Amino acid sequence: MAARRPTGPALLLAALLVALTVVPGEVNTRAAPAAPAMQAPPFDHIFVVLEENQDYDRILGSDEAPFINSLINDNFLQTDYHALNHGSLPDYLGLVSGSEQLQAIGTPPTDCTPQWTRSPPSCVVTAADPSNITDLIEHSGRSWRAYLQAMGQPCRWQSQTADYDIIHNPFVYFETIEGGNAVSSQRCVDHDVDMYADPRHSLHADLMSASTTPNFVFIVPGNRYNMHDNQFKGADDFLRDILTGTNRSGQNGINAVNIFSSPAWTTGRSIAYIVWDEDSGTRVNHVVAIQVGNWVNRPSGEDGATFNHYSMLKTWEVAWGLPPIQQAGGDASARPMLAAFNLSNEPPNGQTSNRLTLRNAHPEVFAQLQANLRSPGRTASLLTVFGNDGVQKIRLYVSPNGTLAVDNGVAGTTASSSVAFGTGWHSVQIHVWARGNGGTCDVAYDGHLIAALSQLGTCSTGRSPIGSVVLGDAEPGQAGAVDVRYPAIATSRL
Repeated sequence: MAARRPTGPALLLAALLVALTVVPGEVNTRAAPAAPAMQAPPFDHIFVVLEENQDYDRILGSDEAPFINSLINDNFLQTDYHALNHGSLPDYLGLVSGSEQLQAIGTPPTDCTPQWTRSPPSCVVTAADPSNITDLIEHSGRSWRAYLQAMGQPCRWQSQTADYDIIHNPFVYFETIEGGNAVSSQRCVDHDVDMYADPRHSLHADLMSASTTPNFVFIVPGNRYNMHDNQFKGADDFLRDILTGTNRSGQNGINAVNIFSSPAWTTGRSIAYIVWDEDSGTRVNHVVAIQVGNWVNRPSGEDGATFNHYSMLKTWEVAWGLPPIQQAGGDASARPMLAAFNLSNEPPNGQTSNRLTLRNAHPEVFAQLQANLRSPGRTASLLTVFGNDGVQKIRLYVSPNGTLAVDNGVAGTTASSSVAFGTGWHSVQIHVWARGNGGTCDVAYDGHLIAALSQLGTCSTGRSPIGSVVLGDAEPGQAGAVDVRYPAIATSRL
């Protein structure tokens, strides 16, 4: 097994935004307040894959899980992430509802199965709407679906098999979904389906377009492919299959799933969370949680802060502006996991430059700094965004008359505003989402959007992702016009 990647404060600092004071031609690396991402990106699609019963240290660096380790190396790892309890059921319920639901499953928790035919029913959650994340998702106008491998019939709570465990299907435990009767509701039948065999909503069929792909996709591999009972190869192969379209497991041949090539993944804001429900039974319950996609700080991004399943649920709520499910505790008091959206951009040791090159190009970037205009009457560049092809996309600057303006290097246009840059230090932020002629460019000054400098969905940005941001003076003859400090770059609003 390869050596464990270090955890702790050093990695947290490495993953956070650099907080610097920059004078013309020089970077000052003294500590200063950072402006981390305050939100998660408003994702169009969130994909979740639940794996089973493995220790963090057993997976990391394991030769038995090459694909999973490639995901870790290429994306973002929470290095101190923990499950809630032992037994699958409290962890699955906690992840989707913000509570282990001990009033329903017992203390200590048991892996019981729902009994909707009894009066009153047992081992079920009868809390009023919203009782789980899917209630909130539907109230927000979004869609969801759970895809369970080898479940057979939809919304199956009556029986299980060697490959399908009811306790890995949290949604059939909630009355707001199942309906509370021996015959399940149409809502449950439509939204809780077999991954491959459902004739209406196989994952393959739903991924054919972005519009048919649910906003929230919850995937549960069967027991031969979820690392249950230490079946590393099957789980590693199957995860590779559904993410990339291969068929190493032999399960992804008919109605093949390929999330990374789907329109939902390639055309919008999407993220995948790969997480284990619990470890092998230790007191620490330390598990792997990986955040995957173009909106995370990668490659080899890491965060050493302590989180758990409630934190992941809270992150989804924050991304979509949803209220917590619980009134107190659980997701109500959890902190969201936002470090993945902070882009580490610290220059190499000894380098002095006002160009911050991202470790990996990103389609969407928010860049912010504080600026102080030193020489009124001169053009003073504040923030300039470049594609990874070196082409200047957008430049925010102070014009000679003292007002804020934007040059669009892709379109060859200039936009001016009546907003004057005041004396002293002020905050400016630029947001660019590179989507060809349908991109987004917006500018904020001291937290207020400048409409004259903003184009939402109509900005010509080119297709190349964003590779670097220049802070302050960028052109000959402008040196000394402005001082900048506290730069921050993220894939979500700062």
